Amino acid sequence: MQLVDLVLKNGKIATSSGIFEAGIAIDGEKIVAIAKDDALPKADLTIDMKHNVALPGIIDSHVHVCTPEGIRETFETGTKAAAAGGVTTIIEMPSLWSRLTTTMKNLQWKKQTGEKQAFVDFALYGGEIQDEKDLNEIEDLIKAGVVGFKITMGGRTAIKDDATLMKALQKISKMDSTASFHAENNSLLKYFKTKLMDEGRNDLEAHADSRPPLIEVEAISRAILYSKISDSKIHICHLTTKEGVKLVERAKRKGIKITSETCPHFLFFTREDYSQYGPSIITNPPLRSKHDVEALWNGLAKGTVDIIVTDHCAYSKKEKEIGWTDVWKTPVGIPGLETLVCLLLSEGVNKKRITLERFVQISSETPAKIFGLYPKKGTIRVGSDADITIIDLKKENVISGDKLQCVADYTPFEGWKVRGWPILSLVRGKIVMENGEIKGRSGFGKFIPSRQPIFPFANNVSN
Repeated sequence: MQLVDLVLKNGKIATSSGIFEAGIAIDGEKIVAIAKDDALPKADLTIDMKHNVALPGIIDSHVHVCTPEGIRETFETGTKAAAAGGVTTIIEMPSLWSRLTTTMKNLQWKKQTGEKQAFVDFALYGGEIQDEKDLNEIEDLIKAGVVGFKITMGGRTAIKDDATLMKALQKISKMDSTASFHAENNSLLKYFKTKLMDEGRNDLEAHADSRPPLIEVEAISRAILYSKISDSKIHICHLTTKEGVKLVERAKRKGIKITSETCPHFLFFTREDYSQYGPSIITNPPLRSKHDVEALWNGLAKGTVDIIVTDHCAYSKKEKEIGWTDVWKTPVGIPGLETLVCLLLSEGVNKKRITLERFVQISSETPAKIFGLYPKKGTIRVGSDADITIIDLKKENVISGDKLQCVADYTPFEGWKVRGWPILSLVRGKIVMENGEIKGRSGFGKFIPSRQPIFPFANNVSN
């Protein structure tokens, strides 16, 4: 083989099926060889992995980084944070303060904005679908490469009614795309929140009380029923409850085309932590009980919960602090792009809650498959993009908000000591982060259109 651009040697490769000693040769943005070190070609640049582990580049498939006004997170700051945290591809999720991607015009704007600013590669959701006018361009959006469509069942951007929901699912199913649900019952949410506010409740736990588990469980049940009727693929966003995990597991066993995700904050915090961490952990859905946390970890380990995401949503500490006196004025959301990998390595892999192979599945391979990015992304194989996250499983570090690259100047994980850390991020063969230092540049990231999703997940739940 002729001279290549880059060789990684003296390390291990972790895949969903095993861990083995090998090196990787990269040329022209692609992986061109995987072999023992002495069989690799010569390269312009050789990196010694120093016995560390190469993973398929981490994919965070639920992040909020696009604000047209630039008042909060942008593609530039958000993807810079991604690179720092070992994340090589993000999927940007529409939100209340973003230009919603329900039209081709808005999709094109968001794509162009991302390609001007991004440090890492990105894909885009369609949505949020709220009323019938949002159904008009579904087919065109799918052809243009959106990974699926966000549908919020409860909240300020909730879908108008169940008739619109069913029409949306039928259109999405016809095109073999995915509907991703923010699963909360809107009527019950309004009822409980109004009741608490009328009672004068504005304490931190009032936020959790306004969104009890019932709200999530009912919405997931309805989403599953409508999925069965419309024969559509659905994805449950930020799963939080033990009952929700059971519903997803039961649906998978029955052959319903359903996948689910959860977030680090739902694995590490409970509602009992509001007194210590305050408004820094106010998010939607809210934190639950220790029994829910245990169910989520079990779901991740056995396959009921398919992927791990951050739902990254960054505000300043000053914006969040108002929640100490009035929780209803607190902006909801938690920054997570820079802490996802280290937290799951430390508290998941190194504490044997999940294997390293399972971590590869939930953070890279499976999100790539669900959202139509595989095998371009999500795997270390010849012909795939050379997106690689190198980790040091023994490296100890302390999480600190003043080191964040995103717009947040705080993290609820402030001072946490972790073991396991991303030390190098490659996007299409280019170094974007090395030992915590950003090496990439704004505008390097590319839009990655979704193609054919791979859906082998029904009934794929271990006992």
